[in-house]
Amino acid sequence: MKIGKLNFKDYAAQKPIAVLPSGKFISVRDFISQPSLCLGSLFALDNNLQLDLALKRYEMEPDFELGIIDIGAFTKNEIINHIRNQSELGRMALRAEIAYCNELMASLVGKKIPSSPKMPKPIIPKIPDWKPVKKCLIMRLPTRAVFCENTTDPVTTPFTYYRKKYVHPEFRKRGFTVIILEGTEDTRDKFVSHAKNPLTEYLSGVGHGNYNIYTGHWGNIILEECQYDSKEVKNKAIHFLSCKTAAKLGPDTVKKGARCYAGYTENFILVWDERQTRIDEFNLFPESDSVFDIMMARGATAKEAFEAAINAFNFAINKVPNTVAATYLTWDREHLKLIGNPSAKIKPYRFVKICFPIKPLERQDALVEAGTLED
Repeated sequence: MKIGKLNFKDYAAQKPIAVLPSGKFISVRDFISQPSLCLGSLFALDNNLQLDLALKRYEMEPDFELGIIDIGAFTKNEIINHIRNQSELGRMALRAEIAYCNELMASLVGKKIPSSPKMPKPIIPKIPDWKPVKKCLIMRLPTRAVFCENTTDPVTTPFTYYRKKYVHPEFRKRGFTVIILEGTEDTRDKFVSHAKNPLTEYLSGVGHGNYNIYTGHWGNIILEECQYDSKEVKNKAIHFLSCKTAAKLGPDTVKKGARCYAGYTENFILVWDERQTRIDEFNLFPESDSVFDIMMARGATAKEAFEAAINAFNFAINKVPNTVAATYLTWDREHLKLIGNPSAKIKPYRFVKICFPIKPLERQDALVEAGTLED
């Protein structure tokens, strides 16, 4: 159903987007016909009116399941009870709902609808693997992208499947060596050696987290603020799809030498839509987040990748206006932050210069490193 410039699902067109001080609910059509009905921010309303609006909107939404990466999954009725009781989760859901309604009203009177971000074509380097330089040899070595993907948790696993299908191939096409730590391999012991390798350019993945930690298999801590060697993050670009890590862990990695960190300052929240609809609401979440990874793989700067991800969230929000999915796409977008050098880029190769003759001790060390000592 088209109202204004947006296409609404039938039930979404009926949901109120505002409430007057008198307690009267305002629908999308009411607002389109008379925008002056709702001047000012809904956050200025009495808290009871905000609660009435949020509860009414949730009651009119078809059944859904809400996933919070660091907490778990909740049914529609469970979220409604949290809002009624104003638990910590309920207060968060109320803020998200009111913030989205404010934004939806602004977009309804706006002149433009966000479009899908333009993705640059991947540029495959056409450089010889090696070239001679007098008594030296310069060799091109592929760099590495290390992915810590949690596949042993029901909330994160669907994201991993999506990322393996759409994100990892982008790095392979560009020439990166892709290293995937998943299942029982998604642990700090496995992570450290790959992270410290000077050929590693990019760290990414989906997992649980908190303000100062990112975790893997069964809560195994991959990175914790102030509790790791700076070599694990130095000169690397990092993007973790996880709750809260951009608040403290992200700045800590940049302080220790990471070129940039993209992540979320609060819980990442998503919607599973089990109804057979034209738009798969779950996929809107990994599609939007993954734009950052794909842009970086294709040679964009961190700022370009971040702005494209924000545009992807905006595009997704307007594909499902006035739904609970739109509410939490807006929430996630608002808490996606970029820390560090906005000009940071990653390259799929580096050069190593080897000069001859190689000193005997260096040659011996290299052979030992490459092989196995035997009696």
